[in-house]
Amino acid sequence: MEVLLGLSLAFIGIFAGIYVATLIHDRRIADLSAAQYVAMHQMRDKTFRRVMPVLGLTTVGLLVASTALVLAPGVPRLLGAAACLLLLVDVALTVTRQLPLNQQIQSWTETTIPDDWRRVRDLWALHHNVRTILAGASYVFFLAAVLLTTAR
Repeated sequence: MEVLLGLSLAFIGIFAGIYVATLIHDRRIADLSAAQYVAMHQMRDKTFRRVMPVLGLTTVGLLVASTALVLAPGVPRLLGAAACLLLLVDVALTVTRQLPLNQQIQSWTETTIPDDWRRVRDLWALHHNVRTILAGASYVFFLAAVLLTTAR
């Protein structure tokens, strides 16, 4: 059962870490021209479109299994359930908000970038910031649940 907790912590850490790394990467994104932004986003999306669904669903599965099977009853299990809920909200936000924006940006070429591309970029960034908060809070809640469980 310790292996399950370890895997869960590793996966939620990697998941949240990717979100934080994207924030760091995008710190100066406003310096990019429209063509530079589109090229960067399209390249990054092609990579993450393959990686994130598997990583995200595996992480949710591990957290649900750990919460149900390993975390101590009471506060640890409640924290684990909160961590799972936050990740599920992230998945819903990803599917309903981020993926449509990604598909929109994937359809742009250098000659078809719309005049309001900055609005789309900023909306994507806003959603990503919310997702980063959700994933970060999920990590903190799950870590607290594991620490409380192992302290018993």
